[in-house]
Amino acid sequence: MIKILFIVPYPELRDIVLDIISERNEVGLYEINVIVSTVDSIPQIDSNNYDVIIARGYSADIISKKYADIPIIKLDISGYDVFRSLYECVESYHPKHIAIIGTPNLKNNDNYLQDVFKCKISILGSVDYSQLEEEVKHIKNTGCDAIIGGYSANLFASKYKLNSVVIKTGVEAISNSLNEAIRTVEILNNERLKAEMYRNITKSSKEAIMFIDKTGIIRVDNSVACLIGNNTKMCGCQLSNIFPFLYDGFIKSIYSEKELLNEIHEIRNRMTVSASFSPVKVGNDVKGVVINMTDISRIQELEGQIRVKLSSKGLKAKYTFTDVIHSSEIMDSTINTSIMYAKSSSSILIIGETGTGKEIFAQSIHNCSNRCNGPFVAVNCAALPENLLESELFGYVDGAFTGSSKGGKMGLFEQAHNGTIFLDEISEIPLALQGKLLRVLQENEVRRIGDDKVISINVRVIAATNRNLKDLVDSGKFRNDLLFRIDILRIYLPSLAEREDDVEKLFLHLLNKYKDDGISEKLTIDSSAMTLLKRHNFTGNIRELMNIVERACVLRKNNCIDSDVMNQALNPKDINVKKTYDQVEQVKKIPEFKSDNDAINWAINESNGNKSKAAMLLGINRTTLWKKLKKIEIEMK
Repeated sequence: MIKILFIVPYPELRDIVLDIISERNEVGLYEINVIVSTVDSIPQIDSNNYDVIIARGYSADIISKKYADIPIIKLDISGYDVFRSLYECVESYHPKHIAIIGTPNLKNNDNYLQDVFKCKISILGSVDYSQLEEEVKHIKNTGCDAIIGGYSANLFASKYKLNSVVIKTGVEAISNSLNEAIRTVEILNNERLKAEMYRNITKSSKEAIMFIDKTGIIRVDNSVACLIGNNTKMCGCQLSNIFPFLYDGFIKSIYSEKELLNEIHEIRNRMTVSASFSPVKVGNDVKGVVINMTDISRIQELEGQIRVKLSSKGLKAKYTFTDVIHSSEIMDSTINTSIMYAKSSSSILIIGETGTGKEIFAQSIHNCSNRCNGPFVAVNCAALPENLLESELFGYVDGAFTGSSKGGKMGLFEQAHNGTIFLDEISEIPLALQGKLLRVLQENEVRRIGDDKVISINVRVIAATNRNLKDLVDSGKFRNDLLFRIDILRIYLPSLAEREDDVEKLFLHLLNKYKDDGISEKLTIDSSAMTLLKRHNFTGNIRELMNIVERACVLRKNNCIDSDVMNQALNPKDINVKKTYDQVEQVKKIPEFKSDNDAINWAINESNGNKSKAAMLLGINRTTLWKKLKKIEIEMK
């Protein structure tokens, strides 16, 4: 709400002002206080209580000198107001000579007025208030028999027995002054808002900001600029004296009238800054240049913050080593080795058959490392064609190739900055791309497709494969130097066949997880079914076991998983496939055994001593059977 002080010289004018305010019906737009005061009795005004003051004549002149910080709107006297006062004066006093005081806008109109009112008229214009009384005395002495003017002039006229008429302000002038007061305050408020906004932007900016006029003098600065300039007082100083390395860029921007962006400068071996120059034009004239300087380390910090925000949008590792379900010694050893490797920053190569949980281990290593608060970026190198894989890994600039996104794109290596990138199935990276990947790993720098500059990165690489990379090197399908770069720390994930002690625990864990997804009844599994499960040769490892659990849950009978259900889950029917020995023999229901020893003896008897057939009958491979026989042999000694 706009607060307006309206000072009027006589009570009648106050009543007119109040009537006009009530008729305008603009409640809530402004608040007006109207006081009656002559020039010599203007009260003390608290400038904090009002946005604008409206006053007339000498009162307006005195207030504007006394309160320079408050806008003053002068209540003008219109020609119609003067005409009306002249008419009143002629009708009331029939003067022969009238003097008009305080209306400079009527000068050179005295002949016209004399013809209209048939008397001599002298237009004196503005008279300083300190000389007003003497002027009234002089008017009387020169033969004037009436004057018209403001309220103060009429008071002096009354003192010296001179006829007078007060020039009264009309309704239109009052309305106009109100409109002008509101408009003035709104303009001032907008200017104050802009000034405060620019002040706050300049003050709060983490960049150094300066405005240099066209003569090279610094006119505006902020605290960051002063800090870079060794806290030197800069306003009013020549740019060439404070920051001589910026002067060439300033001159280029002035004469070219164009922006110069991201010029790199080293300041006295203590910091490196990126400087940009933006010319300021008013019309067609360049008035100066705004210079922004950013500490390069600040840019890197901002990039890091952006990457952290990106990580919060999905680039997070959710698994830890506690998620690895196991009870076997071999997995204990593998996890302990992985935890030890996690504390290092060296590259890790995870090898293992498909479905052994390589990404779970990669995520767990990341979450156990000192990069755990950074992003975890996973990419399946076999899932993307060569050209797309390159743009995904390294990114590209705007217009780098047909179909590229406007503005370019940050690559996965950049997104993984201060974190971990997991390159799954690294053996499938095309040979031509392996060289570019090697350079990134060696230099810790990435160059976007179509760009001419490199971007520094800090990324820990974990690669994974289910193939023998040395064989691929020998056959010319994988670079030997890349293998040495990624194969610094190696983790071997054992297959499920090597984790016999974990099969039952994993099955029950997955069974409970599947039940949580939609089975409310309690499920049971009999011992014969579990025996079949343990004898199975898991070529697909844990991924295959997940499928077996799901099949068994669907095929269950009366909420029970028995050997028939398990056999169906383990050996789903297929077409054009020759039945194996174990599938034929397992049509017969395998009896329940109290121990592995009993099961093995039964299988050897059933297969007439053929250990390969015995292993097939038990659903295990020959190597596993051999290990079990050796174990039994040791126990019997």
